Amino acid sequence: METLLQDARYALRSLRKSPGFALVAVLALALGIGANSAVFSVVNGVLLRPPPFAEPERLVDVSNDFGRVGRKGLTSSVVEYREYRELPSVFASVAAFSDDDVTLTGLDTPRHLRVVEATASFLPTLGVVPALGRNFTEGEETPGNDKVVMLTDQTWRTHFSRDAGVLGRTLQLDGEPYTVVGVLPSGVAHPAGADLYRPFAPSADLASEDKRETRFLEVLARLKPGVTMAAAAQDLARVSQSLAERHPKYAQGRRTIGLKSLEDEVVGDVRGTLWLLLGAVGFVLMVACGSVANLLLARAAAREREVSIRAALGAGRGRLMAQFLTESLVLSLVGGVLGLLLALWGTDLLLALVGDSLPRAAEVRLDVRSLLFTGGLSLFSGLLFGLVPALQASRADLNAAMREGSRGTAGSRSGRLRSGLVVGQVAFALVLLVGAGLFGKSLLALVSVDPGFRPEGVLTAQLSLPGTSYATPERQGAFHRELLERLTSLPGVESAGLTNLLPLGHSMTFGFAIDGRTKGPDEVWPAVQFRTVSADYLRTLGFKLRQGRWLEASDGAGAAGAVVINKTFADAYWPQGNALGQRLKLNRPDGEWTTVVGIVEDAREWALDKPMVPMAYYSLAQLGGTNLALALRVKAGSPEQLRSAVESELRALDADVPLFGVAPLTRLVDESMGNHRLAALLMGLFAGTALLLASLGLAGVIGYSVAQRTREMGIRMALGAAKSEVLALVLRQGMKLAGLGVALGLVLSLGLAHLLRTLLYGVAAYDVWTFVGVAALLGGVALLATWLPARRATRVDPIIALRAE
Repeated sequence: METLLQDARYALRSLRKSPGFALVAVLALALGIGANSAVFSVVNGVLLRPPPFAEPERLVDVSNDFGRVGRKGLTSSVVEYREYRELPSVFASVAAFSDDDVTLTGLDTPRHLRVVEATASFLPTLGVVPALGRNFTEGEETPGNDKVVMLTDQTWRTHFSRDAGVLGRTLQLDGEPYTVVGVLPSGVAHPAGADLYRPFAPSADLASEDKRETRFLEVLARLKPGVTMAAAAQDLARVSQSLAERHPKYAQGRRTIGLKSLEDEVVGDVRGTLWLLLGAVGFVLMVACGSVANLLLARAAAREREVSIRAALGAGRGRLMAQFLTESLVLSLVGGVLGLLLALWGTDLLLALVGDSLPRAAEVRLDVRSLLFTGGLSLFSGLLFGLVPALQASRADLNAAMREGSRGTAGSRSGRLRSGLVVGQVAFALVLLVGAGLFGKSLLALVSVDPGFRPEGVLTAQLSLPGTSYATPERQGAFHRELLERLTSLPGVESAGLTNLLPLGHSMTFGFAIDGRTKGPDEVWPAVQFRTVSADYLRTLGFKLRQGRWLEASDGAGAAGAVVINKTFADAYWPQGNALGQRLKLNRPDGEWTTVVGIVEDAREWALDKPMVPMAYYSLAQLGGTNLALALRVKAGSPEQLRSAVESELRALDADVPLFGVAPLTRLVDESMGNHRLAALLMGLFAGTALLLASLGLAGVIGYSVAQRTREMGIRMALGAAKSEVLALVLRQGMKLAGLGVALGLVLSLGLAHLLRTLLYGVAAYDVWTFVGVAALLGGVALLATWLPARRATRVDPIIALRAE
């Protein structure tokens, strides 16, 4: 220990004598370690930290899969949920839930809350026990007995100041009294964003056999101990076959019961992107380590006389290696501390960039695991960049050092090592540049997608009407009409509309029937996406009418049912072009026959990077609704300037209706591209950092070589060599290293492209122009990095160079 402390003190004194070297090395390491720690913190919070449930590996999401037509992960009906409960050979417990919006009144201002309607088996299936109070009972799953709620810890803290007396308190939700019976533990909220829970109490009608295809429930199950996902899938395949024999509709489309781990369901598509970014930022660290190793090799070459003398005085090779490794570890630990500070800032920046598009974002933080990762990474980095220079320096020989000093040239072994490190840096930088190029082109392709509507100049907001005050379609319709009249009369408003769901958000799908048409034995009709819209909503968003007419104010209560469908729906079921006038009915509890009165061009209602799906737009005036989204188009200027005016009009109309989620539609479009934007931004940032470090490393190697070959350059020029010849000599050396790095990087990039193929949109993974463009860019930067020291070589004065020797 005393020897280690002595080496550490000597290392600090030595580094103080070379502040420029120490500063550059520490900054390079801090960038690499800090970036790795920030990305690891996100990966740890989203992917590695287990969900706050008991034995989460046994939790699965149960859904309907129609594999033959590519429809997977569909919700379940009440009938299907009750059948799943009768599968004791697979599931230890089964629960169902759906979510809704409610308005909490009785406080200072009305609050919008997200409520989850869950069965009494929901918390036991998750393995969660309320922190306060109790769970629901099965008796509370019947209409009339369901007026109880449980609060999440976040809601308890935010709205009730962690008051333990909240148990037994009566809350007014949508104007109806509910009694608080429990509070969940901290960090438990499934699905994400839930504010409170109330019992799921289905009506007798929803539980009837003819509502088998009325699917709106998410089903969660816990596998029995010892039952694997594969074994459960095999057993469920047999169950699906048995159900198909009892219910012929199950045989259509080769319907099966699908399973997916709850963790995969929560994380979604972001898993691959995060692991890829963690690997990419690891490349940045490798490039940073290469830069520091090159600096240490140059420093070791300058200290050959010192090391040779120490060896001559009796210092063994192991002792010399220990001293150099100690210096490397001191650098890495200082860089690690600074990197940790950068990681604290970088983690917050990452979360700000992704917004709400990152699942489990609330669980991302620098915890003990992240700190251990940063410490381990610092030590690993110190050994990684310090080992080779330590080995090289420990081989010093006094006689050789004196001879090399007389020639003014560096040792060939050291030069080869430094050149090899630069080749590796260039290769890693090119891999990252290829990734950045592919993600950048993917993002540009996504940005250029025509959404089918005009988001510019549109303000959106959400509102939820209390169920008691607006229990009837008549009351709802009166509110809708008066609100739209008030808003359209505001100065600067061109038009306004209401809908149940805005584009690029949640989806709502239903099966349907077509009047006069029956399904064939093996025919399956994919579910249709459902929207309710006011008369001017589609025109407000800028949809394009293809055939027929828009929904009008005359399509109200008491009028014949009307529906507008999109082109994909019309082409799929009426390819002859006779969709207008046809009648269809959705498999909804209130489903009625409606007539197709119009066809609109396709719009990306679901996602910009997903295929078009059948869409049906129903009249809000005919179906009613309490959970609404508002859209206003302004005549000029920013739509956000109308925010206060909209809030004032809503308060004047009904002060108990909260307005929330106010945002321009352009922001919603941008947020829908969050994962693609994050990948492109971070990969570009990592690639830029690696390119800078690699170019500095290349310039440093060539500059060091020029400095060591001053005598040779002087002799060449004294013998008549032109400056252009000296310039070409140095440029060839640098471009040779860069060319080797580019060639190696292109080979490595083929593997990266293979990994990226499922994460890209609108661009091929092996896009030739991206590979060529990146290689050309890196070549140009390498030429510039080499030209600067080469230009200095041409300014060598032969007389001065020879006199110095």
